[in-house]
Amino acid sequence: MPIFKDNYFTNDSYSLRSSRLEIMKNYIEYWSIPLSIPKSLVGWGLSAYEKWQKAIEAVKENKGKANIFFEELKDAEEKTFKYYLRCKRLLLSKFSQNNYKLKSYGIDGKFPRNRVEKIKAVEKVIEANGRMIKKGDSDVLLEDFIIKLNSLLQTSMNIFEKTKTKSEDKTEVEKQVELFKEDSRKLRTLYAWALMTRSPEEPYLFQLGFAVKPKKSVQKEEGVKEKI
Repeated sequence: MPIFKDNYFTNDSYSLRSSRLEIMKNYIEYWSIPLSIPKSLVGWGLSAYEKWQKAIEAVKENKGKANIFFEELKDAEEKTFKYYLRCKRLLLSKFSQNNYKLKSYGIDGKFPRNRVEKIKAVEKVIEANGRMIKKGDSDVLLEDFIIKLNSLLQTSMNIFEKTKTKSEDKTEVEKQVELFKEDSRKLRTLYAWALMTRSPEEPYLFQLGFAVKPKKSVQKEEGVKEKI
């Protein structure tokens, strides 16, 4: 069991906060009558530890889910961009002497590094192919290739939207921070309540998750003899 060094609750580490709330849960009911602790504070004290532990677990679980989403996105986009490059290579070999077609497909330059620009490059090939077909141009990329490229792109975009929505939602981390602040306020209230009837040097404070103020050492005054 840790020894609480101070009562600066907002400076608690998360493990220290867990220790405070755990020991408080075990003793707050016992001290509720001697200290006349309000029922609302007692109720909070009995449930605060479990709520805090659930918040910690929720953050861990949320991080795990986020990692899964990003791994899925990475895998989907890698497949999309690799297939795009295969299509580009085919188009370059097919239209190596046709600058108009190369520019129309947007394949007359290097493949960009930025993700957004990569998506635009894929979309341009798909759009250009459809536009040429509408104009009656049959000398284009095979429909099966375009269908597969578009399917890979849509899969990537759908996963990206999921990760975006997840990041825009109120995260479990934010909820944990709010709970930490609320519990800090409750701890301050409980501590102030306890000090209304007891001294800050009393050892029982430890059982409520508080640091005990050390007693001042009393030094005996020795008389000083004056020399005549």
